[in-house]
Amino acid sequence: MKKLLAGILAAAVILPLQMPAFAIDQGARTYQITAVTGDPLNENGEQFSIGDTAQPGQTVYFTLPVTLAGWADSSKDVRISTRKEKNSKLIKSIKVVEKKLTNSSKNTIYVPNQQNPTSNDYAQFYTNQRNSYIALELSDMTGVDEQKIEFSVTFTARTPAVLCYGKRTDTKNDAVTENGVTRYTQFFNGKSGDKLTLTGALYVGNQEESGDSASVTVGNKGVTIRPEKNVINEVVFEGGDTYATLTYKANSNPSKFYAAMSTKWPSSLSSKFRNTDAVIRKFTAATIPASGRATLALNNPFDSDIDPDDVYIYTADSKGKLRDITRTVVYNEDDDTFELQTRTLTTYILSNERVSTK
Repeated sequence: MKKLLAGILAAAVILPLQMPAFAIDQGARTYQITAVTGDPLNENGEQFSIGDTAQPGQTVYFTLPVTLAGWADSSKDVRISTRKEKNSKLIKSIKVVEKKLTNSSKNTIYVPNQQNPTSNDYAQFYTNQRNSYIALELSDMTGVDEQKIEFSVTFTARTPAVLCYGKRTDTKNDAVTENGVTRYTQFFNGKSGDKLTLTGALYVGNQEESGDSASVTVGNKGVTIRPEKNVINEVVFEGGDTYATLTYKANSNPSKFYAAMSTKWPSSLSSKFRNTDAVIRKFTAATIPASGRATLALNNPFDSDIDPDDVYIYTADSKGKLRDITRTVVYNEDDDTFELQTRTLTTYILSNERVSTK
């Protein structure tokens, strides 16, 4: 909370340089999106600074002021168009939604309640109430460096409209005067055909872990690994249990790599193992920055009634073509793992039955 309020205060210092106080005349208006909506929220309903890095594969929300929310809800009054600008492939969709972001918890959303707000000039919305948002759905990404995305949302008036900041609804008076200072409370006063455009920029990147030990939650978003050079590094892939462990000695100048693992079967492979108890360990393809080959230990998924010598291990390429690697895998009885040497991660299947690789 302290970090968020500090960001809000910093924005209040910067905004007057970017947005000199003025009465809202009729006509088109363009704003940087947070000047109207405040800072964005992640999918857990937590507000974060627009300058922070957002994780991919989630939806980011920008809160609409009350009058803009009501206007946007009527297709008779306004037409809404969206545009993906820079790095558009990282944006799945942009749309206006009305929803509760949280049910049991109640987080506060700070939205500017007037132009050039100070710390006391923010309206408070709550995530457990129905609010209207611009929902920015982000794509997953496997890159290791953060990317900047840019987008815009344009509201074209079909009927005249006056829009106010935050929770203000007085469309007749465009300003308030407090302690001799005039604060403008409206940000749009348009006739039919006029446009209100909100532009946004956001940095997107995967969570990063540094050092010689890292963990990745199976089935969740992946992690960018920054290895420690010239020492043994370990990455554990775990959920309720440990699924796999990657161990390697990093080289003298190790590059970052993206690590993720799924246990979900693609249809192209599930049919080949239909009559087995096979499990899949689908890693995101990655080259390990090791001085030699890395050791991948796959935990034995089978009960004790299945002899490890009767387990068959396959790799699958991106097209679903199988390769039997059983003979190159060593069973570690002490750890109950199947171990193999590799420089790159791929998809592995452990089966209690032999299947055709054709």
